[in-house]
Amino acid sequence: MRRALYIDGESGAAGDMLLAALIDLGIDATALAAALRPIVPSPFALYVEPVTTCGIAAKRLRVEVAAEAKHRTLAEVDDFLDRGDLSEGVRTRCRAIFQRLATAEATVHASTPQRVHFHEVGGNDALIDIIGVVWSLAELHIDAVYCAPLVLGSGVGRSAHGPIVYPAPAVMAILQGQPVQLVSGLGETTTPTAAAILAEVAEFSRQVMLTPERVGYGAGTHTFSDRPNLVRATLGHVDTPVDTDLLWLATSDIDNTRPEVFDWLADRLRAAGAVDVMISDVGMKKNRRGHRVEALCDAPSRAAIADVILTETGSLGVRWVPVWRTKLPREIVAIDTPWGAIRVKVARTAHGRRGIAEYDDCRVAAERAGEPLVKIIATVERLFDGSSARLGPEPKE
Repeated sequence: MRRALYIDGESGAAGDMLLAALIDLGIDATALAAALRPIVPSPFALYVEPVTTCGIAAKRLRVEVAAEAKHRTLAEVDDFLDRGDLSEGVRTRCRAIFQRLATAEATVHASTPQRVHFHEVGGNDALIDIIGVVWSLAELHIDAVYCAPLVLGSGVGRSAHGPIVYPAPAVMAILQGQPVQLVSGLGETTTPTAAAILAEVAEFSRQVMLTPERVGYGAGTHTFSDRPNLVRATLGHVDTPVDTDLLWLATSDIDNTRPEVFDWLADRLRAAGAVDVMISDVGMKKNRRGHRVEALCDAPSRAAIADVILTETGSLGVRWVPVWRTKLPREIVAIDTPWGAIRVKVARTAHGRRGIAEYDDCRVAAERAGEPLVKIIATVERLFDGSSARLGPEPKE
């Protein structure tokens, strides 16, 4: 059983709304401020206000910060994160979020993550939102975060560079490959800060099997005529040890390509981002024998996968089907064997763990030792079954 958090709302998300929802779930704002104070470079104050939005009791977070320079680089933000007493896991996650923001800004402004200057998202309030959310998730002992597709409104606003069209370009860059809801009007609903936080910490899913325990609401400052401006954070648990994510299955039936090409094709598809590649014999029109190529991938890899199939074979088209994948949590560990350290893929189920020896490591060991590959695989898996105390980290390449 794992503690899980589900984020949803029909009015988008902002960093202060996410943090307010976590405070509504029980995070102590005084303890939060104490954790942030050594890191944030200017004096600040946090004010948590109970509000009612469309009849729903919620929390609204107001941050007051002394005057500051908001144009900061990624390196400067990294320096701030080294201060204070954050755990290494919190610090690493915060850095990853700011890296997402820097990469998005660099893409929009044709720069590099190291050279780009944060504007609004480099301010102390953004530091508070990002570090505060990650710190709060750790305090709540959250094992998994899920998020409904974010609502992105349209309209025109102002930014440090002048007029801006919503959704903000940085938001679109951050959320590439993720499911979103595009809604006409509303203006800015999802901010770059919130998009980067959720893209890093959450899995976007329309279907989550969660047993709710309690709910927190974070209120925004805008008023919408057709929806409450709230982020809802539902804290609960998932009883199953499996994860579910959305992938895409590319399929193409091919009868005009030499058979030996398909070995090359499989390697190219994996290099392009395919999670798995399946090639099978099929009967096609006029009773011709052919090959069905199936490649499983995430959304950002779809274009590259289609390009490989259409350029490396005689295929004239690729079919796409969305596929929900249920997977066991897994990790790679190394164990000591007579042939040196060999990696084992470990899957965890409700009934225990399952270890599968890494083929490539076993093959190298077999070639070096001149012993049968099947013997090495069987020995490694037998050693794993009785060697929980000997597990170590994955060896570096």
